[in-house]
Amino acid sequence: MRHSSLFIAIHLALFSGPLLAQDSDEREGRHDTELETLVVRALPYERTALETAEPVDILAGEQLDDRRGMTLGETLANQPGVQSSYYGPGSGRPIIRGLGGARVRILEDGLSTGDASAPSDDHAVALDPMLVEQVEILRGPATLLYGSGASGGVINVIDNRIPRVLPGAPIEGSFELRGDTVADERSGVFRLDGAAGNFAWHVDGTWRDTDDYRIPGAAEAHEEHDHEDHEEDEEYGEEGTLPNSFVENRSGTIGLSWIGSRGFIGASYRQFESDYGIPAPHVHGDEAHEDHEEDEHEGEGEEGFATIDLEQQRFDLKGELSDPLPGFTLARLRLGTNDYVHREIEMEGEEDGHDEGEHEHVPTTFDVETIQARLELQNRPVAGFLGAIGLQADREDFVAIGEEAYIAPNRTDSLALFALQEREFGELTLSLGGRIERFEIEADLPGQDDHDHDEHDEEHHDHEGEAPDVDFDRDRRQFTNWSVSAGAIWQANEHWQTRLNLSRSQRAPLASELFANGVHLATFSYEIGDPNLGRETTLNWDLGLHRHSETFDLDINLFHKQVDDFIYLADTGEEFDGFMIRQAVQEDATFYGLEAQAAWQFHDTAMGDFDLRLAYDLVRGELDGGEDLPRISPQRLTSGLDWHRGPWRAGLEWQRVFRQSRVADFESPTPGYHLVNARLGYAFNLGMMPMEVYLSGHNLGDEEARVHTSYLRDFAPLPGRNLRFGLRGQF
Repeated sequence: MRHSSLFIAIHLALFSGPLLAQDSDEREGRHDTELETLVVRALPYERTALETAEPVDILAGEQLDDRRGMTLGETLANQPGVQSSYYGPGSGRPIIRGLGGARVRILEDGLSTGDASAPSDDHAVALDPMLVEQVEILRGPATLLYGSGASGGVINVIDNRIPRVLPGAPIEGSFELRGDTVADERSGVFRLDGAAGNFAWHVDGTWRDTDDYRIPGAAEAHEEHDHEDHEEDEEYGEEGTLPNSFVENRSGTIGLSWIGSRGFIGASYRQFESDYGIPAPHVHGDEAHEDHEEDEHEGEGEEGFATIDLEQQRFDLKGELSDPLPGFTLARLRLGTNDYVHREIEMEGEEDGHDEGEHEHVPTTFDVETIQARLELQNRPVAGFLGAIGLQADREDFVAIGEEAYIAPNRTDSLALFALQEREFGELTLSLGGRIERFEIEADLPGQDDHDHDEHDEEHHDHEGEAPDVDFDRDRRQFTNWSVSAGAIWQANEHWQTRLNLSRSQRAPLASELFANGVHLATFSYEIGDPNLGRETTLNWDLGLHRHSETFDLDINLFHKQVDDFIYLADTGEEFDGFMIRQAVQEDATFYGLEAQAAWQFHDTAMGDFDLRLAYDLVRGELDGGEDLPRISPQRLTSGLDWHRGPWRAGLEWQRVFRQSRVADFESPTPGYHLVNARLGYAFNLGMMPMEVYLSGHNLGDEEARVHTSYLRDFAPLPGRNLRFGLRGQF
């Protein structure tokens, strides 16, 4: 077979490399901060991932440096149990154990990112991974600290833009410059931190520019060419390049804190801008352009490309005070306001072939304004339990205006009371969590006469068929979610521990699930919400076995989620204007699977330090009637070898993503693929500044790889062979 020799060579290298030498009297300088020293900031008490009963994964230091991608989803996509929704290089949201969207809550040091990424995969998460210092992935009881609907998990991103402690020097900083060959990336990041008396300040900035990236073959999957809707269509784009896959990002932040003996108070302001293409043609129906007799290019007018122009302005206030009240050791206050706007600009025909804007549609504008307030009190031990209680209040105003405004303007208010407590019973640590959350969702629904798209039809194009006749019978919903969880960790001995977590959580529907009514280009469908949807209720258990020692680490996790009244978009079998009509419905569903990873450390050898890694993950998602759910992550097997010796470090990684043939109705299987990655870094000092120059290779086999969890898998394969090079330093 094509991959057999490559498979054998990689695994021979992985298993034989650490055995070449085992004697050395002197250990070379260790490369990274050990996992057991990293404090989990999302938890109310300062503990490491190994000390808490909560199932937490942390990505930081060199591990994070080696994984940084253009999106948060790409950065975390190789973590066990985590994949990306991948909507091109400009947008990718993490998916945890088969659950994504609003079921995975993304935070910036405890507060929501405040963007529009949860309801739609083409909307980017409004942060740049190049500025991230630590990423925490939470599952289990701790997720109730941040939202009852986070049945998939919580991802907390730490960037320290509001200083918590005084820096060690009057001014210090870091920078990174990098480029690549697959998209001609030009990017950079800098950060400065300083202090004057009790004041600490922070400044950072990022920029990134990429062209359309190169791919091994054609953009469109071969299976699509046989579809009756594409029999007479030519493939879009030139072979070897993915059209409209460019990315341009800019961000800047300033922060200032006053730091005293009992705590701190600080504020920050950040502006984030992103302009990126959606690398898939948006089709307006086979007959939508028959009246354009002057069009010289038959059929070309039927396809258009969309770009997203995004801007976010965010202000945060954060403070901590020790011993604020009797019975409490610490108070944490967080306030955040956010103004997020993005425009979806759709162009017909060739990507750059528009004269005088002749084929440009009126942009659709999405405006999200949020206010968040969170108070958390860490209590002294009560009956042996230590933890925190708190309140959180959020408001989100959402407005969409334009041709593809498929959701009516709406407001979502929420108020929550939460608690998380832990107690040790000898070798057993017990964790209990609870959250009560009240939601009110109100939409400004147009009258039925105003909602039949007549205005858009006259100005832009004729629709094929009739729009669905939808008449919502209510415009306001209220929900009260009750969620509880319990977890236990048993430290059997110095090296072995087991974990068990049980939870019952509820999720209120999103406004888009209740009140959608229109074409949603991101899902290639006409979406219809249901204002009578009820809450989702998830019963979850996961069981973990963990071993940690100086030479061997092992993690095995089994999980099972029973979701009553699972909300999803079901195909109706009907079409409007070439788009499948999908209706929000509820049905019981089950998710289950496992994650396993092992690491062997061969240190103090004559050739340096070696770390061998193996990982495997599997998730299944199915309706209780037996049908498979769409876009469920396929199985993955990953092996890697890391090497450090003095100033040098290197790594080799092989990943097998298996074919996904367990698919939903109207969904096609996705072929499996192999990915081979490698990296090499050299550390040196330039004067007093530590520096590192690095070179990494991605998809070295130049394989055609399509992400099954992506709506764009039939139009946008992953980038081809890529060499990335860069320089990072500190001062």
